[in-house]
Amino acid sequence: MSDDLTTADISSALSRSWWLPVLRGVVLLVLGLLMLVQPLWSVTALVWIFGIFAILDGIVAVVEWFVNRKDPGAGWFLLSGLFSLTIGIVVVVWTPETAQILFYLIAGWVLILGILGIIAAVVLYRARDAGWYWVLTFGLVNFLFGLLMLTHPQTVVSVVVVLLGIFAFVGGVILIVSGFATKGAVRELGTPSADV
Repeated sequence: MSDDLTTADISSALSRSWWLPVLRGVVLLVLGLLMLVQPLWSVTALVWIFGIFAILDGIVAVVEWFVNRKDPGAGWFLLSGLFSLTIGIVVVVWTPETAQILFYLIAGWVLILGILGIIAAVVLYRARDAGWYWVLTFGLVNFLFGLLMLTHPQTVVSVVVVLLGIFAFVGGVILIVSGFATKGAVRELGTPSADV
């Protein structure tokens, strides 16, 4: 009897919320397609897209919390939704400052990773470690990419936008498929089993 109650509870919870991953997936899918069809050439535009996505994702997460508020752990949806909303609003309100700071922080981080990788490769080479060339490759790629980011930011931004577009597109497809798979699972849970 308790197993039937548990199955009914699970089925009820899933039937109420299967569409939320689909909604998030559609938002990501549209965002990814926009980024792939028309790559943006400005860091400011990229930051705007990020800010708008964060706001939309935050709203969907808050709705997800509202739908599942009685379920254990549902408070995390509210917390993540409010956090995304806050970040999205800050990014949209202070777009130029956010864009410059974010871009140069990432460029500096990549450059430092490259320098540290090159130093680590030298240390590993002196210690006769066979994997030193992998570390050197990692260091050189990061160092050169960091330099490219600092000297040719527009080129890097267009490449990053395309990569983010691919990521958003694939993530959107995965979320949509998982939402419809959940809907199918709910239908199967509701169907009486032939086994006794």
